[in-house]
Amino acid sequence: MIFTSTLFLLFFLAVYIFYWAYNGKKYREWVIVIGSLVFYATWSIPFLFHLLAILYINYVAIKSLFIKKNPSVLRAIIVFDLINLAVFKYFYFFTDNFYAWTGWGFLDQKTFGFQIILPLAISFYTFQIIAFVVDVYRGKITEDTGFFRFVLFILFFPQLVAGPIMRHQDFFPVLDKVKIKPSYIYSGLYLLGLGIAKKILIADNISSLVDPVFRNPSEYDGYSLFLAVQGFTWQVYCDFSGYTDIARGCAFLMGFNIPVNFRAPFFSQSIQDLWRRWHITLATWLRDYIYIPLGGSRTSEPRIYLNLIATFTLGGFWHGASWTYVLWGFWHGVCLVVDRLIDKLGLPKLPERGPFWFVIRALFIYCIFVIGAVFFRSQSLSDCWYILSHGIDWTAISSKQILRTDLVTPFLIGAFLLHTLEYFEKTPRFYFRYKKTVVTAFLVLLVLLLSNYAGKGQDFIYFQF
Repeated sequence: MIFTSTLFLLFFLAVYIFYWAYNGKKYREWVIVIGSLVFYATWSIPFLFHLLAILYINYVAIKSLFIKKNPSVLRAIIVFDLINLAVFKYFYFFTDNFYAWTGWGFLDQKTFGFQIILPLAISFYTFQIIAFVVDVYRGKITEDTGFFRFVLFILFFPQLVAGPIMRHQDFFPVLDKVKIKPSYIYSGLYLLGLGIAKKILIADNISSLVDPVFRNPSEYDGYSLFLAVQGFTWQVYCDFSGYTDIARGCAFLMGFNIPVNFRAPFFSQSIQDLWRRWHITLATWLRDYIYIPLGGSRTSEPRIYLNLIATFTLGGFWHGASWTYVLWGFWHGVCLVVDRLIDKLGLPKLPERGPFWFVIRALFIYCIFVIGAVFFRSQSLSDCWYILSHGIDWTAISSKQILRTDLVTPFLIGAFLLHTLEYFEKTPRFYFRYKKTVVTAFLVLLVLLLSNYAGKGQDFIYFQF
């Protein structure tokens, strides 16, 4: 079920009515679980049972860790979860690469008598499960939630498919005291309208313009390549932050305030600041469950640099089974190392005060992000190199296709305005003064967008991860 479909709107409306129909804690928990099971089953019933089996095996390990903090049990269940992820997500990556290196015929996909399908949300629920298990081992979770509540937490449908990646403390303290709050209702409706506008008005329209360029970059001139990269940068922002807005909006309407995942990342003032603003819950997950266990910043300086690069390279690999994603993660890891080196060596940096230098620093970090976006979006390493090397050559070539500026620019402006709104965190609160007018306007916008575009839009980009 795509969030911007009429089917999801009807599904959520039904869940919402049943959810608040009776004032009982256990009743509401059952509504969430049943609704989440139905939500996942609409994609695949067999994979729903697969997910439930994974959850049960993890819960058995969790029960064991509550009795005794056995590191062997922890290692075994983490290896089990990673193998489950690797088989479905990285099987073809490894076989294709080994086939290319060795030429062994049995590794050729053409010889396989089967096809592996990637389960929906496997990357996100794997990270969320691992965080839960590790937190039990570390003693951060002191009470056994029970299998039912563990399933409820992992399957919570607003954030199941593409995050935000929640932790135990983000969810369970609220679960026991959920109630209707007018502020949550207005925030939820506002975020629903905002997220749907980002996705349908901006991201999907940009996608239809830039996708042909990335499919065949050699057929377009340098300026078109440059413009397509800018378009994708804002597309992925509006697509993913739009998904998060909808997820948080649905959660608000159900009485939950789940974590913020974006805080105007393109106004970041450093690489570190970028990762405090972009996909925040992934960045904190990588910090807490990879970077810190590797030694974090408590070791020698060279080892810190290695830890940063390793953490973000693995984060890139988590995004997809392709060398382009690995390179994307490596790029950001190296940039973080350079950022730290500059601080460590006391090298001169751009001034931090004043609106002019704020803009200059933001543009510099934005350019770093854009280069990474080329790695992220390119279909191959050769395409990636072609776009980077030719995207700065704006010499007109009559034989090349041209991406028209007038088609892309309006959507870039719209994306920038929505991004700016996100930067001023208190700005959205203006709707409390005029809540009836604003909520009515957003509901009208939501209905118009869904009635005109539902079923015509595309999947959210992070659904594939």
